[in-house]
Amino acid sequence: MAITKLYNKTGDEKAVEIQNNLEKNFGFVPETFQAMGRNGNFLEGVLKVMETAGSGLDGKTKELIAIAVSAANGCSYCIDAHRALAKQQGITDEEITAAIEMASMMSLFNTYNKSIGLNHDIKAD
Repeated sequence: MAITKLYNKTGDEKAVEIQNNLEKNFGFVPETFQAMGRNGNFLEGVLKVMETAGSGLDGKTKELIAIAVSAANGCSYCIDAHRALAKQQGITDEEITAAIEMASMMSLFNTYNKSIGLNHDIKAD
């Protein structure tokens, strides 16, 4: 259950237009875009970031990163959404599990190393 109002084509004019386009792509307006749908300028900005983020990466890599970060941040909505997109690109369950393993491993190291204040002795030139 959302803690904010969902604007399913009930926001401002720009938001409604954007959501109509999203509905054409997805067959419905995903709740994340309904929650952002009050303000068309905000929704447009978010979609521009989505479009440009990771532009130097292939789609498979982008989806695996999205799943890994979503798992590390505990966002089940994003895990489900990006797992579905990953499966559409032919990504296997094994690859998804491996990405989550990497996120878990890095979270462990990040938390441990931040808590003990190690010197940075491994660096790129």
